[in-house]
Amino acid sequence: MAAHPTPRDLPGLRHELAQWYATDAAARLICHLAELGPAEGRRLADRHRAVVEAAGMYFVNGDMTDLAVRIGQGLDTFAVLADNDLPEDHGLLVWSHRFIEPESDGLQFAPLAVTWSAIGAHIDITMYEHLPTAQPPAMVQAYRTQLQKSGVQPAQVPELVQMWESRMRADGRDRPWTSTEDTDPDSHRVLRTLLATWLLIRQPADARKALHQVEEVTAPKTAQKRIARGGGDPTRTVRYVTLRQTLRRGDDTRPGGREHASKIYRHRWFVRPHRTNQYYPSTGEHQKIWRGPYLVVPAGCETAPILGGERVNVLRR
Repeated sequence: MAAHPTPRDLPGLRHELAQWYATDAAARLICHLAELGPAEGRRLADRHRAVVEAAGMYFVNGDMTDLAVRIGQGLDTFAVLADNDLPEDHGLLVWSHRFIEPESDGLQFAPLAVTWSAIGAHIDITMYEHLPTAQPPAMVQAYRTQLQKSGVQPAQVPELVQMWESRMRADGRDRPWTSTEDTDPDSHRVLRTLLATWLLIRQPADARKALHQVEEVTAPKTAQKRIARGGGDPTRTVRYVTLRQTLRRGDDTRPGGREHASKIYRHRWFVRPHRTNQYYPSTGEHQKIWRGPYLVVPAGCETAPILGGERVNVLRR
């Protein structure tokens, strides 16, 4: 069985995907799937290629993927402001594993990767399957059937195969999730997880609060040579987002040191994502932004149990 992508695989996958969108086969496949004319199919392929080439690369490890899924399920509003909530305007993000359960027929159309592009007041999102690790075989055959119908040879297709597209409004307004252009449950779960992942990446880098750390990862030498031969940039790095193992400042190790209250704690706890008004002195205005999620770690509680999970309201007589 093929291995799932690793952080070091992303530059090669990104380069392969950009080259694919430049081919006539990609335009034909888009025409077939979206029932478009040749000119429109070519235009869409060029748009996807431009997004991929401009995209910063992110790989989210297993613990962070699971955390993003949990946080996404609890997000009660759909509100995105491109300037504040996105790591950058264009991105390619790969989760370490799929998080959508197989359907009753055994098929699992669950994206492993997404690209996004912030354009004006909205964000275009494209979801991708990693064909070598797609399961079960019946689903792989479903993809190959579509390729054959469009006249595209399977050998021409990149490892990341386009699944479907969605769009999120990016003006920061609070909206119900049903207001997104995609209304099916799988799309909502992916969009919720994607928003939660963005919030995790964009959270303040306070060492006591941050849930993640980011490492810059380069492609292997062989992949760099292949990318260079194809006209790509072999120096582009991948941002590898992983759950922090230590969440405390190195310069504040004394129990009861400054920045810590004198109260003795026995737990760590999550601050859930929430919307709050942020004042900007430069403009003299307030703006609603996302704050959190982050982990509160009192002094001496680096290994203490984490209070978490869903809150249950109990009504007593």
